[in-house]
Amino acid sequence: MAFAASVLSFMLENLQKPVILTGAQVPIHALWNDGRENLLGALLMAGQYIIPEVCLFFQNQLFRGNRATKVDNRRFAAFCSPNLPPLATVGVDITINRELVRKASSKDRLVVCSCMERDVGLLRLFPGIPASLVRAFLQPPLKGVVMETFGSGNGPTKPDLLQELQAAAERGLVIVNCTHCLQGTVTSDYASGTALAGAGVISGFDMTSEAALAKLSYVLGQPGLSLDDRKKLLAQDLRGEMTLPAVDECWSSLQGSTLSRAVSWLLRLSISQEAEALRDALIPSLALAAAHSGDLEALQALEELGSGLSLEDPIGQTLLRVAAQRGHAGVVAMLLQRGVDVNARDQDGLSPLLLAVRGRHRGVTGLLRAAGACLSPQELEDAGTELCRLASRADSEGLRVWWQAGADLGQPGYDGRSALHIVEAAGNPEVTDLLQSLEGAVGAQARGPEVLPGV
Repeated sequence: MAFAASVLSFMLENLQKPVILTGAQVPIHALWNDGRENLLGALLMAGQYIIPEVCLFFQNQLFRGNRATKVDNRRFAAFCSPNLPPLATVGVDITINRELVRKASSKDRLVVCSCMERDVGLLRLFPGIPASLVRAFLQPPLKGVVMETFGSGNGPTKPDLLQELQAAAERGLVIVNCTHCLQGTVTSDYASGTALAGAGVISGFDMTSEAALAKLSYVLGQPGLSLDDRKKLLAQDLRGEMTLPAVDECWSSLQGSTLSRAVSWLLRLSISQEAEALRDALIPSLALAAAHSGDLEALQALEELGSGLSLEDPIGQTLLRVAAQRGHAGVVAMLLQRGVDVNARDQDGLSPLLLAVRGRHRGVTGLLRAAGACLSPQELEDAGTELCRLASRADSEGLRVWWQAGADLGQPGYDGRSALHIVEAAGNPEVTDLLQSLEGAVGAQARGPEVLPGV
């Protein structure tokens, strides 16, 4: 039922009325059953409330259809919506969560999209899954696959497995990454998740597997779209099926002239106790937004207001960490000149240097190394496997930035082989020469420039 609701949510475009699916754990003809209550509740919600969505009603709760999944086959509370509260709850009173209900997008006529791609599948990863099994699964005529991964979107980082995924993505197979956890979202917090993204796997964020399959079938079935267009659609929230990262949305809304106007408005505030309290409340968010967008002028203006540049939010987010992740060398240079902690780590133990390395920002990496930044033993723990992965892909740029950050290019991966062993076995003389030259010069130039540019 959850899959049917998900499919219908994508098939029915310009929906203006509620479409509600319901059922029962015990058949309605039985003396003790949940069918009558579910049917009555579904009729009540469909007939009295304007909720222009495909929904699922079960056990006094109305769920968005593409957010629901079945979690129990014995209890009456058979369905749940793990990453979105119910749209409505029925009890003595009926409570509608209006802020969650999607508004009808237009007054256009209802369109039923029946062009759904059937050649899609679901692949659940497990520790030790052989690359040959993955290769066999990803063969034509399969056109799209939802891949269920561990935790926050992680999976095995074996080079042969990643090569199979990358090869499939390069020949046009669309792969969506969904977590097999009931709650949570796919992120790139860990190296293995980043490796999957580097292999061409698209993040499914917090979509259920049912919604991801339905969306994949819908997007691949739309005629006249290029592969890039389809990937962009998969990364968008089309029917309320997923939650996009809120931080990026907030930051992007503050970029450019809007951010400058906000800072200018703060500068014009009168000197009073209320104005000072308002400045203290707004400056941290504006400073983080300025670091995110690389707005040096806004940061300098905020500094004039008395803002320290060693700000840290509740999750350990600092201006230097944000600027390093985005690759804004000018902002990084300014912050380093102001004496911020170059090795400050967030609650996940990630340093600005590691974020710059992951983003391949060589200029920022050089600035951080010149200021004394170094990768921690925890950050270097899986560096060997990452270096082997880069070597298997002949990724010279990735190897250079890891070397620049001070990593030992001879560090072995999970199987005891180093990056040099990988490229020699692959017969790649150019990358072999690069690794040999860099390994012989470890530490010679890894600290980057010694003089920070003026700001």
